[in-house]
Amino acid sequence: MTHLDVEAESKTPHMEKDVEGWFKKRYIQGYMLFFLMFMAFSLRLNLSVAIVAMTNKKNANLDFQELDWDLKTRSKILSSFFWGYLVIQLPAGQLGQMFSVKQLLLISNISCALLALLTPTAAIHGGWFLVCVIRFFQGISQGFYVPLGYTLTSKWVPIHERNRFVGFFLNGATIGAVVSLASAGMLASSSGGWPSVFYVSGSLNLLWAALWWQLGADSPDTHPTIDPRERDYINEDHANFAQSETYPTPWKAIFTSVPVWSLIGVAIGNGWGFAIILTQIPAYINSVLGFNIKENGLLSALPYLSLWICSFPVCWLADLLEERNILSTVVIRKLYTSCCLGGGAVMVLSLCLVENNAVAAMTLITVAVTFMAFMFSGFNINHLDLSPNFAGVLMGLCNGLENVSTIIGPLSVGWVVSDPTSSDQWHLVFAITAMVSLLGNAIYVIFGSAELQPWDSPSGSKNSKENYRNRVRTRLSIAI
Repeated sequence: MTHLDVEAESKTPHMEKDVEGWFKKRYIQGYMLFFLMFMAFSLRLNLSVAIVAMTNKKNANLDFQELDWDLKTRSKILSSFFWGYLVIQLPAGQLGQMFSVKQLLLISNISCALLALLTPTAAIHGGWFLVCVIRFFQGISQGFYVPLGYTLTSKWVPIHERNRFVGFFLNGATIGAVVSLASAGMLASSSGGWPSVFYVSGSLNLLWAALWWQLGADSPDTHPTIDPRERDYINEDHANFAQSETYPTPWKAIFTSVPVWSLIGVAIGNGWGFAIILTQIPAYINSVLGFNIKENGLLSALPYLSLWICSFPVCWLADLLEERNILSTVVIRKLYTSCCLGGGAVMVLSLCLVENNAVAAMTLITVAVTFMAFMFSGFNINHLDLSPNFAGVLMGLCNGLENVSTIIGPLSVGWVVSDPTSSDQWHLVFAITAMVSLLGNAIYVIFGSAELQPWDSPSGSKNSKENYRNRVRTRLSIAI
């Protein structure tokens, strides 16, 4: 028995024993959140590739109508999703404190799926403005996903599992991007044409909703079939903050918190680069690198496949560094964030040096996206460090303000790129993206924190913070 084990036992005389296996109820919640993010990005990204086929019949199914939308119109359509995503983020986090997270996720997912099924009809008969309206409301629907996912994490997941849990469920978005980008091009050129892109993704989301209705739960206490040992294990771990839903949200303290504003700064920097890569790279691959719709989808998916593969060892390494006390939590957060935004910025900026060399450009894009693997254990989990009780609210606030940049980013392409085939104009887009990312990273490195904030609980006491640290040390010693 190590010294840490003795210390853990002295601080916690009785620790509940967890159940074994891969199908613990909290794991099932994680699997469902993973597939929720998978489905979310299948709907979010389907238009990024499909719009190439919708506006240019070349290399797509010629039997379906071609829509006369120029680059500026396409930028408006692609950014309209993020307007809806922006306005709901903060309310979504607050609603998760007040109502059933399970029911909110169910309603929002079904709404998003039905809107996807309506998109082809809206595009053909209603024009680009109606598609913008649909994408706006899809953004509202998906705006619930991440804040409520963090709320579920704070209720379902023991402290020492949170890096891996958050990294796992958010990575559903990564593999969703891979599958969506790769399949959208093939579907658009199939007998179903570009409308099939929306029909397939919408139908799969409805399937997820049916499974969530059966398997989801707001907390261990409300799950009808959870093993009592697992329920007690989780609740014992959360004993210091299990009653978060009864706490009023400390808005003044949140909005005057320097660590919270550092999170907002880095989120805005990350959002710009993420939106440019997510929504505009398919157009860049098509217009500048000259690949057709099938190749475009596969090449657009390649960076996200690399990201998905690398994210698992990266998140595991973060847990290992923390468990072994090799690096402090705040150092891990800042180091990983710098790898994500700083490394990605260097790769995006390097695109300006390779001209039209397709192999070099795709290599740099792939590496830039792969650097995002560090995000999951960097700033993107910092909300749980600062305030487990209000993690969903913080995520809603930061994710919402992040979408200011995810809106402006795609729109800036329409302002800067007048000739879609001009590599020089695209290079200016990439240079701006790199500068915004580096600025956000600098703000977080200087002002970021991983300390539990005093406003996390009504007492706000030093004793409360010390109890939290002791519980973290205890769980980490047991994990080792």
